[in-house]
Amino acid sequence: MTDLKERILKREKRSIERYKEERETFEKVMGTPKINVSVELPKGYEDKREEFLDLQKEESFLKDADRALGRVVKKHLKRIEEKAKKEKTNKSEDKD
Repeated sequence: MTDLKERILKREKRSIERYKEERETFEKVMGTPKINVSVELPKGYEDKREEFLDLQKEESFLKDADRALGRVVKKHLKRIEEKAKKEKTNKSEDKD
């Protein structure tokens, strides 16, 4: 009986993993592109481990982090765009 139960659970686990992979693929193709960022516990706050882990569920923290990271992403994308424009300008000047 336990053997049957283990096989069913193993099959279910595989199905869930496959679903997650397919969902990620679908989101990459059809959804808004996303980047997952890992945040480490700052030095000196080792005693606040539980509170730190609870932040991932706190809506206000997630909004603040999203806004802050949004600004950083925009800054870097603008920098990349400006660099590409400079390279394009330099290439066109070299042709002349």
